[in-house]
Amino acid sequence: MTPKAKKVPFKTHHHGHERVDHYHWLRDENWQQFIQGNLDFKDPDVETYIKEENTYTDITMRETEALQKELYDILVSRIKEDDERPPMKHGEYYYYSRIEKGQNYRFRCRKKGSLDAPEEIYLDENKEAEGKGYYSIGTSLRSKGDRFLLLSENNTGSMVYSVRVKDLEENKYLPWTIENNTGSVCWCADFEHIYYVERHPVNGRGQKLFRMNIHAGPASKELVFEKPDELSNLFFDLYSSANKDYIFLNLLDTNSNEVYYLDGKDPKATPKLFWKLKEHTIINPDFCEGSFYIVSNENGLINNQLFTCSENHIERENWNELIEHSETHFLEWFDLYRGYLVYKMTNNELALPELYVYDLLKGETREISMKDAAYSIGYLGALEFESPTVQFTYQSPIAPEEVKELDLASGRTIVIKQGHCPNFDTDHYEVERVFVPAHDGEEIPLTIVTKKGFKRDGKAPHFQYAYGSYGMSMPAYFSSTIFALVDKGFSFSIAHIRGGADKGYQWYLDGKMLNKINTFKDFISCSQWLIDSGFTAKGKITANGGSAGGLLMGAISNMTSELYNSVILDVPFVDVVTTILDDTLPLTPPEWNEWGNPIKDKEAYEYMLSYSPYDQVQAKDYPHMLFNTGITDEQVTYWEPTKMVAKLRELKTDQNMLLLKLKMTAGHAGSSARYKALKEKAFSYAFALKAQES
Repeated sequence: MTPKAKKVPFKTHHHGHERVDHYHWLRDENWQQFIQGNLDFKDPDVETYIKEENTYTDITMRETEALQKELYDILVSRIKEDDERPPMKHGEYYYYSRIEKGQNYRFRCRKKGSLDAPEEIYLDENKEAEGKGYYSIGTSLRSKGDRFLLLSENNTGSMVYSVRVKDLEENKYLPWTIENNTGSVCWCADFEHIYYVERHPVNGRGQKLFRMNIHAGPASKELVFEKPDELSNLFFDLYSSANKDYIFLNLLDTNSNEVYYLDGKDPKATPKLFWKLKEHTIINPDFCEGSFYIVSNENGLINNQLFTCSENHIERENWNELIEHSETHFLEWFDLYRGYLVYKMTNNELALPELYVYDLLKGETREISMKDAAYSIGYLGALEFESPTVQFTYQSPIAPEEVKELDLASGRTIVIKQGHCPNFDTDHYEVERVFVPAHDGEEIPLTIVTKKGFKRDGKAPHFQYAYGSYGMSMPAYFSSTIFALVDKGFSFSIAHIRGGADKGYQWYLDGKMLNKINTFKDFISCSQWLIDSGFTAKGKITANGGSAGGLLMGAISNMTSELYNSVILDVPFVDVVTTILDDTLPLTPPEWNEWGNPIKDKEAYEYMLSYSPYDQVQAKDYPHMLFNTGITDEQVTYWEPTKMVAKLRELKTDQNMLLLKLKMTAGHAGSSARYKALKEKAFSYAFALKAQES
């Protein structure tokens, strides 16, 4: 029987407008316990409805179990079940990780003095994950001398971390655990003390910075810094400078930040102000060899510039430009090593990343050449400040990830790990990068993958993916999983839409706040272009996005549902107005600069209401829809997709599938276990194939 949620009117009033939410009751009062792994529902009707939806999903998809198994086997066949990452040197040791067939998590290993030395498994993630529904490591930092390992760990999939230190010589943890922190941790340079950020007990954002002696444990903790009340809406991040001389305290939202720094060598240091909060300005400092290096977008310089100043004269008037602002290239980040600065820029015209090395002694810049028309790079860096080389990954949509080593002095690169995907031949596929006209004349980058011999006759189904928020670029990446659908006749595309920074920072600004509608229209323009160009046909596209990309999926389903056969919404941010009105949620106040503040701003409220997927559900036909979410998700709470499914069941006029898959041991990132994650992917692909046959 199709689930049916009861309706309980819940009225809110803002700016003279009344909203009636009949499914507000699905937000259980005990939800904050869920993120700790305690699924004790206050309202048994909430638990009952979730179980009914999950059961209905299982029953609906039961006929695809053989297909799910087939897809799962294909996905597993295309991963290297036994795999090893290239080593990096730190002190006397070479560090690397590997994974074995049948294991869900990695073994973290090291060898002393030589790669020919005996292997030491210093951390077995499989053992750490035993008995837990979820396990991931946020930060892992080695001490000088390589005796101690500082770890932040997540056991629920929420944003709550615990901190531990392992004695690698004794192969045991020190007898304490610090709970309820953000996962942001640092060593003091004496490697006897650590810094960690404690969460606010109600809103969950970082609130207090503590310093603690690892041998004395929690009894020795001392409060070093507490976020000022006027900055309570900001996130709180912590990081060490390149050579560990300083520790930076970064209080930030998506629009601006305030930065403090403290002497990392002094276990009694107190933070000093480095940069006062300034609207529409974000700076990111680092330090090495007597100088601070600062990326800044001050004064509206959209694509950033890089400054430097001496250690003793940090005032703004003493900053000197090192890398000038560019109209054509967006400076994203930099990394410091002795004598060298590595930085990444986005070529705004091509919507592709570029990697550079700047010689700090010679004042010379060298661009590192790339070989494909569409590609992505992932920066790995090095573990030591004195390292003469760094590592980065390189891949294209049809070429598996390879690891390259970059010599900082010469700029030469060598491949230290070949890209390899089992049971896959890159010569069987083609990739194309096109620029699609948008509704307002802009050109949207679109990366398309097809099997060789693909016919553009409009008969094939298509799988279209995008994100489009927070300035996060969507790289032209390699996905071994998507070829399970490509081999079954699908074409595949990544739409590099506004809201991301794929074409620079302005591309991001043109898809946020009162420009957010561009994000949705860009995706629709790409869909229509794919139809007009013969890659697929109207009603044959499967659309997919997650989190803020799930908002995109909800919006396009309301706006132009006829273009899509099915829509897969992963941990979708669909109840936009309700969430951004609720300043008790961890992510809401810092995100007012991303979406607008509907509490104070009537225009922002009305604009948000005009596209919020939950608020815009209509009595009309919708595509087949699958909502994937997790009960411990703190970033997009479980009730958002649950409420939208309930409302769609009430209003939609079609007989298409509408499924909610709410995982009871996962959060925003889905399953942390690799085989379980592949089963979840196989489930979504089976849904897409079933929908195409309907």
